[in-house]
Amino acid sequence: MDQRRLFLFLTLCFLLMLVFGPKPPAADQPKAENDTEQQEDLAQAADTEAAGASEADRVETSESLLPENADAPLQETAAPLEFVTLGSVDPESPYRIGVTLTNQGAGVRRVELSSERFRDLHDRSGYLGHLELAKDDAGGLRVQSVVAGTPAATAGIEVNDRLVAVVSSDNETKLTSTEQLRGETRKLKPGEIITLAVARGDEAPVAREITLARRPLEVIRPEIENVLMRLGKAERAISSPPSFQLTFEQIGDSDLPSLAEVDRIIESANELGNESVNIPEEIAGVSLRDANWEVAQRDGSSVTFRKRIPRFELEIEKTYRLEPIPADKQSDQNFPGYGLKLDLVVRNLGSDALPIRYRLDGPNGLPVEGWWYSNKVGRTWSAAGIRDVVARHFDNDTVQFGPTDIARGEVEPMQGRPLAFAGVDAQYFSAVLMPEKSTIEEAWIDELRCLSLSPEPKPRSNEGRYANATCRLISHPFKIAAGESLEHTYEIFAGPKRPDLLANYHASNSKQYGLSDLMYYGWFSTVSRGMLLVLHFFYGMIGNYGIAIIMLTVLVRGCMFPVSRKQAQSMAKMQELRPEMDKIKEKYKQDMQKQSQATQELYRKHNINPLAGCLPLFIQMPIFLGLYRALMVDVELRQAPLLGDAIRWCSNLAAPDMFYDWSWFMPSSVNNGEAFIVGLGPYLNVLPLITAGLFLLQQKMFMPEPTNEQAAMQQKIMKYMMLVMGLLFFKVAAGLCIYFIASSIWGIVERKMLPKPPTSESLSAVSGPGTPSTPSRANNDSAPRKRNSKKSKKKKR
Repeated sequence: MDQRRLFLFLTLCFLLMLVFGPKPPAADQPKAENDTEQQEDLAQAADTEAAGASEADRVETSESLLPENADAPLQETAAPLEFVTLGSVDPESPYRIGVTLTNQGAGVRRVELSSERFRDLHDRSGYLGHLELAKDDAGGLRVQSVVAGTPAATAGIEVNDRLVAVVSSDNETKLTSTEQLRGETRKLKPGEIITLAVARGDEAPVAREITLARRPLEVIRPEIENVLMRLGKAERAISSPPSFQLTFEQIGDSDLPSLAEVDRIIESANELGNESVNIPEEIAGVSLRDANWEVAQRDGSSVTFRKRIPRFELEIEKTYRLEPIPADKQSDQNFPGYGLKLDLVVRNLGSDALPIRYRLDGPNGLPVEGWWYSNKVGRTWSAAGIRDVVARHFDNDTVQFGPTDIARGEVEPMQGRPLAFAGVDAQYFSAVLMPEKSTIEEAWIDELRCLSLSPEPKPRSNEGRYANATCRLISHPFKIAAGESLEHTYEIFAGPKRPDLLANYHASNSKQYGLSDLMYYGWFSTVSRGMLLVLHFFYGMIGNYGIAIIMLTVLVRGCMFPVSRKQAQSMAKMQELRPEMDKIKEKYKQDMQKQSQATQELYRKHNINPLAGCLPLFIQMPIFLGLYRALMVDVELRQAPLLGDAIRWCSNLAAPDMFYDWSWFMPSSVNNGEAFIVGLGPYLNVLPLITAGLFLLQQKMFMPEPTNEQAAMQQKIMKYMMLVMGLLFFKVAAGLCIYFIASSIWGIVERKMLPKPPTSESLSAVSGPGTPSTPSRANNDSAPRKRNSKKSKKKKR
């Protein structure tokens, strides 16, 4: 129709609505738009009555959740953006985590740890709290979220307060952006005070003094913050969705395209030359991922988000529950207080049964701390990344997939066996979903997919290593009868990988399928666990892991003293026999077999074992690898300082010592830590240089002077190898360098305390006839002749 007809049609509709439309409500009665508030009251009442009831009882009570007028169409309730917090980051509180949730997608935006043992390693500036600030029309920045225990909460700042200005003794700086406030706090250190002008409602701004703290570690946070920490800027658009988003793979006859169909769509688009393809993330008429859910209920330990889908007459609820730790268990650091319960409820408010398959995304945005030096132990030959997807199914072992393979699309979906747990595993922390089923054999999840939420990595780049990997759970088909509901509960673990803590988390109460599998040491795992037991024992005595590593070194070298003593004596004898060995090589230059026989005969005459020098190396190699793996896995060594946490240098024995930040003048190829040899990272580290220097000193002190050009060339090569080793050690954990430094000093002192090696004259006395003479023996040729002349006289008599 043309514009005139359209205008006439709209005018008639408006007049008809005025004449025959519903009358406005009375002034003393609040308007309930589309009966939504009445339905919410009924739903809350039904939830209250159903608290503590059995699953069958809850299904029956869901019938009361049907609209009063069953013939009226189900309406979707619009909701503004809102944040909800659970728990606390105060170490003295009964909570181990502070959780920030958003009603956009009803997901988890941030999980912060409350323990002082788990602080942010990168950001050492003053921490105010993540307030989710937004510009306000009245001026300043409006607070949308305040987690209990943060400096802002302690200072009395509340949601909807406005931060107007930063106040100092001589001026007042108006706040106009979040980055401006962040710049002010970056200038301050933990323990210092910042004064903010804070306005509440229509009241005038009031100056509040806030004592800043050390930033807690966040097991989950928006991925854009990880990118900015690593690169300082975002070169491409970065997706930062909340964790644990829910939508549907199938509702009735409507479903999303399968992976095979998606591949066909992409292949067809590539053939047509289309660079971008729009793959639907949700079924038409369903808006669960990006829409704002209604906050139906909240209290100090739980929050319920609700969303309705009018097209399919469905109502979905997601409830997050965080239980406080009992008072008598708060001192137990291994009490399972890092769990967050997620209850999913899908209600069929229609009159017909409806088959559905839901899709639940896993955690994302785990930390990438130490991106320039960190390494994880892989369970397969594929390289492990900073954040890997881990999963375990019934009757199967735990599997691990690196982010590079996931970003390239090289990981196939997993189907078949019932799922025990799945999630994302970082170096020292994990976030894992565990279905709370009645038995481990019960099947909820039909398919587990690995996916990357980061942009596709550039060709021939190392970007895949830092990809924001996560998992996606696709449920089996479930048929929900009219008026009934589907209810599933998941336990979310988001915390440190401490063995005794993980041992308290089991899938469906099955101890065989626990989160202890997340602790993986790889080769020499027995040695690693043994060394950790010794380290923790020494730490319990001293209270310093740096000194504990030195004590471990003394213990190892002390046990190896008999072997190393024999090694030193054997090496000294071989040094003295070097001239004779060179003569053997010269004499039998053309006959390698006779050269080897003569050399072995020389070793036997002087009781020398040529392999004695290799034995200590073979003994120490498992110890070295065991300590290396222990530093890579044990969270107790993370953030363990050598001298104290007040200074940056050597404040984390599981990382390089970070003596000086040279990133301000070094090129990006050095700072990013990616390139082999050249990618040294953003810090100058001195402990690897000391380690290499001690290796060179040992070589100079105990290697003999070269007797020929070949020996001189070998010693030069050894010096160059030590320099290369210093570069290879440049990003090694400070704790490992301390071990090598202590071991080298022990070796130097040990060699100095050993008796001096025998001289060439003493060796000539035991060499006997038949051995090639040395220059020292050549001056004593008359001695054997005199002894022979005496024997001849006796024979004549």
